Amino acid sequence: MTGLFNERKQKTEVWFIYILVGLTFFYFCQEAFARSSRQKEDSSIVAFAQVNRNEILLGDKLIYSLIVKSRDDIEIDFPQLRGDDLAGFTVKDFGLRKSNFLGRRVFRQWYLLVTYTSGEHTISAGVIKYRLKKNSEWKIIEVAPVKVRVKSLLAGKRHYDDIRDIKGPKGLVHYGWLSTIIGVILVFLSVVSLVWFSRKTQKIVSSQDSLPAHIIAYEALERLRKKDLIKNGKIKEYYAELSDIVRHYLEDRFNIRAPRMTTEEFLFKMRDENVLSSQQKGLLKDFLLSCDLVKFARHTPGEKEADLAFSCAKTLVDQTKKEEETGPHHHY
Repeated sequence: MTGLFNERKQKTEVWFIYILVGLTFFYFCQEAFARSSRQKEDSSIVAFAQVNRNEILLGDKLIYSLIVKSRDDIEIDFPQLRGDDLAGFTVKDFGLRKSNFLGRRVFRQWYLLVTYTSGEHTISAGVIKYRLKKNSEWKIIEVAPVKVRVKSLLAGKRHYDDIRDIKGPKGLVHYGWLSTIIGVILVFLSVVSLVWFSRKTQKIVSSQDSLPAHIIAYEALERLRKKDLIKNGKIKEYYAELSDIVRHYLEDRFNIRAPRMTTEEFLFKMRDENVLSSQQKGLLKDFLLSCDLVKFARHTPGEKEADLAFSCAKTLVDQTKKEEETGPHHHY
């Protein structure tokens, strides 16, 4: 009887171990599947925040934007910004802009902010909710905070608590002929510098005028294509150079000077100049926003998406170049 009892006990322990191992294996498989699903879902949405300037004066207006790029089957819920999130800023105006680019929707929730408190400010948008349209459960994606420095209008001015009495006049020192020689040398150097600078400027203007703006843009695009930056993994560098080519072309083509403007300011400038058609303005906006997603939001597009961005850049040049200008045709 004792041997039979021990044998049954051993069989029971073996079956218990089998069941425990099976449950453990099932748990880890389910967890791996859930993690894979979450990663796949999270890769379908990109969100980031940006401001048009990182340093302003008291009373200046600041444009703060929340930008989300997602698939068409995802529903977005932007947060309600509170006073603590805005770090002392006050909302003067706000709005939402929607667009589509390369098969994805791009949302830009913008706020016009102002503050009268100087110092370092950190604007925190918190989290953005999203979910599949067929799913009732909301997910969240965190947006990195943005730092803004607000300078006082009185910064840099001196305090006059330690003003001293005016010292008496000092006698002039006469250097005689030495001062005359120094004066002649300075005049000679000024004339030489003026002539050299004038000739150099004329050469630069002449070389720039020799080629139309669209030919310069075509050659820059060809050089970028030959670098193979996408295949070498330099995706951010590729999009930065591509957006610079388009911006420099538009500045030269329409005589617009905006080298330090943000994307938002540059688009406002192009809209005010009224030199592009509505279709061209939409294409330019979608193109620049797509480049910003790569440069600032760590979005990693594929080679096909990079080729489409390149085609958009070339299309902008093709549609806006001067018809009367002639030059070699470029095909990519």
